[in-house]
Amino acid sequence: MYSVTACYACYMASRQIDLDEESDRILSGLAQDYQGDLGKALGDLLRAHESIEAFVAGCEEDHRDALLAQRERGERGFREGRFTTWDEVKRRNDL
Repeated sequence: MYSVTACYACYMASRQIDLDEESDRILSGLAQDYQGDLGKALGDLLRAHESIEAFVAGCEEDHRDALLAQRERGERGFREGRFTTWDEVKRRNDL
């Protein structure tokens, strides 16, 4: 058991990070689900982010042709003057 703990410690990294107040509050709240362990909470959060990024990349690849066609239609609409930018809408309406 001691060797497992020692090996586990070999793979740990230590970092000092600065968080704004809201991020610190959110992380502290999340850490409550991990018995107050900020490191575990942050680690799971990072792994979840990586999983989401992989999911999105997979979806984009699976629907690549449709997404490219949508982008081309949108760009063509702007080139042909059929669409107006949001900035132009706001300018025209004094928003």
